[in-house]
Amino acid sequence: MSSLNSHGTRQLTSVLIPLYNHAAYIVECLDGVLQQDPSNIELLLIDDGSSDNGFQVAQQWKETHGSRFARIEFQRQENAGITHTFDRLLRNSTGNIIAIVASDDVLLPGSIAARLSLLNEPGVMAVFGDAIPIDAQSKITGASAIGEIGKPSSRVALCDPRTLPWELIFRWNIYGSVLMCRREGILKPDGSSVLNLEIFSEDMQLYYLLSSKDSLRYLNQPVAKYRIHTTNTSHTQSNVLKLRKNIYHSRKHAMIGMPIWRRAVVGMQAFTYNRWRDGLASRLLLPFVAAAYAGILGARVAYDFYRTKILGQTQDV
Repeated sequence: MSSLNSHGTRQLTSVLIPLYNHAAYIVECLDGVLQQDPSNIELLLIDDGSSDNGFQVAQQWKETHGSRFARIEFQRQENAGITHTFDRLLRNSTGNIIAIVASDDVLLPGSIAARLSLLNEPGVMAVFGDAIPIDAQSKITGASAIGEIGKPSSRVALCDPRTLPWELIFRWNIYGSVLMCRREGILKPDGSSVLNLEIFSEDMQLYYLLSSKDSLRYLNQPVAKYRIHTTNTSHTQSNVLKLRKNIYHSRKHAMIGMPIWRRAVVGMQAFTYNRWRDGLASRLLLPFVAAAYAGILGARVAYDFYRTKILGQTQDV
């Protein structure tokens, strides 16, 4: 597929890789980028204070393959966290297309080109796809991360722009390095990102912000391999509380630009975070948390009726 935009201009894609303690996986990750169109990619990597030798491994790879890219830049920093690292990568980039790749994931061949074909459609600012689950040894363990991991989302609903935002709200189940955006979709005119840098991770807040503008689309095919292993940020017990708080703050941050009905539901979802608070405040708020859950359930029943009975969507593809 072509990497030309609607004006016939060749597009530069910035592939951004935040690296953290993934020395065992970074070469496979970088090789996946090499399988795209490296002559039209700027490859930016920041090591976020890793304690292993992943940065040295990446540098050796760069010496061998770096000349094939339009631009390549690898840097190190003291540990700042995923959101701050991603923000710095964004500000260092120059491409009009941004692809986000975790350092333990792998892009599939043709991943960027496949998403570009949809991204070049009018009004589309971002595209995400599915991922193939793999284990620590790179063995394929499934066919669809969205459909098989966690609480599966309906891919039929994700394919329909009318239901995509609601499917993300009610059945958030996105995994891996599957998002690609237009630069203007995630960077403000002053060069800063749309992210709230105080939030632990960037994924949920970014998807919610993009879908609130109805500019996000789903490509119903795998575009990456998503690695599941014991050191996944989302699978370590020490990060459970951080991730709960991250979901709360991501929803609060994304509510600002949402239409009123979505804002009301996401507001109730954010409020349920109070069940995890300690002490008297949590007990006093428990009846209100229960009422929020009832409101969310009612909204989800109405949504499922709308998409299955009125739009005729089946549960999945």
